[in-house]
Amino acid sequence: MRVDGTNISALIVAKPGQLREGLQALLSTIPQISHLGQVDDGCSALKFVAQHSIRLMVLDLEPSNYDLLTTLAKIKASYPQTQVLVLVDNESDQQITATAGADAVLIKGFQAPKLLAAIEELVFKNNLSRLDVSS
Repeated sequence: MRVDGTNISALIVAKPGQLREGLQALLSTIPQISHLGQVDDGCSALKFVAQHSIRLMVLDLEPSNYDLLTTLAKIKASYPQTQVLVLVDNESDQQITATAGADAVLIKGFQAPKLLAAIEELVFKNNLSRLDVSS
């Protein structure tokens, strides 16, 4: 991860557990992330994004919680500067999530360097086009 003078705020949207803890630990190693929030659900995510200038959101899309797709669409419509990286379980969810407005989608099971590369591409290279980093 390259280091420059940029300070950003990030948000993890995931239920408490190993994935959320791992994301928190990994994102905490990025020096440019000056504020890292964590919420459990879409409603809390919408409130958090409205109150903070979030540049990066990492969203865990669980099959039991497709309501997060509505949250994703609302955030992208109201806060287009927020880059959203969505973590999914399979290729079908990958397609659905990309259609809903995700800026990048990773299928779970990725290695940490792949996640860091996706974040760098989204946030630090200012690539505003949709990016599929799952291959």
